[in-house]
Amino acid sequence: MMVAGPVEYKRQYSLIILVVLIIVCWPAAIIYYFTRPKVPVQQLGTYQPVAAQPAYYQPAPAQGQYTAPPVAAAPAPAAAPAQAPAAGGVPTCKTCGKPATFVAQYNRYYCYNCKQYV
Repeated sequence: MMVAGPVEYKRQYSLIILVVLIIVCWPAAIIYYFTRPKVPVQQLGTYQPVAAQPAYYQPAPAQGQYTAPPVAAAPAPAAAPAQAPAAGGVPTCKTCGKPATFVAQYNRYYCYNCKQYV
């Protein structure tokens, strides 16, 4: 899209973040404001309620910026079921000698007296 005449640039920042930073720590607000990129006013766009935006809406990248294609999440590996301890083989803690407790969530034995895994 070609724009006739001079192009106006404004900083792209969040007003809410800027106000909070001014209240909490004004030097951080100054740093935040001046580190925001300048973009042409045409790229800032107008406010649209969330309901008015289609589900696939994504803002266009600034000119010269590359956006990577979306990456599909890798499927989570199937978790092996936790195996209960052997009937007579409960290990004892090497430090205090007391029997350890099997923690199924971590599939390990834990000594509550020494607060460490066996």
